[in-house]
Amino acid sequence: MKVKIYAGLVKRIIFGKSIKKMHFYLVRDSSGKYYRRHVEDSDKQTLKEIKKFCRRRLLRFVMTDDRMERSTSYRKNFFAADHGLFGSGIYFCAYCGRPMRKNKVRVDHIIPVYLAGNSGKYRKLLALKGIRTVNDTKNLTASCVKCNGRKGSLGGLWVIRGYFGKSAFRVLLKEALYLIAGSVLLYAFYTFLCRTAARFCIEFLVNFIR
Repeated sequence: MKVKIYAGLVKRIIFGKSIKKMHFYLVRDSSGKYYRRHVEDSDKQTLKEIKKFCRRRLLRFVMTDDRMERSTSYRKNFFAADHGLFGSGIYFCAYCGRPMRKNKVRVDHIIPVYLAGNSGKYRKLLALKGIRTVNDTKNLTASCVKCNGRKGSLGGLWVIRGYFGKSAFRVLLKEALYLIAGSVLLYAFYTFLCRTAARFCIEFLVNFIR
């Protein structure tokens, strides 16, 4: 469990030493400064004490399940489970339908890692879909560079488009290919029947005239 405690300058001065005594360390990133620590999910008592400490001092904190963290192997796992259309290595962007080769694919978390880690609503949505970790291949899809950049950590309609497009474009193309192949075979069979019938008629007329 990744635990973050957010504290402004005043609260850092007042509570900083106490927070560090609980083995937190101060970090800074694009979201600002906060205290961070990793606690094993099984250590319920420590997590309970941290919650109690923060609530009593009105400190904002976030606890993120390890399963909701971005893994280093999610891209590899996606390609191991999905070999593209008919195993050809051709993929379709789930958001715009653009066809791509494997080297152009951006493997996207449909429900973004940020929302999975910070929003109970999206964690419930993952659970409803039977997805236990944000890196599950069910939550991964192919995306083009443009759509991947525009989506970022957004949810809402992007999530709906992602789950729908994950299979929709591929299914539609498969159906179109099956339809074309079926039409070609049907036309070939029709042509064969016509030629056979024409040959039979000609032979019949020749024999009749004789």
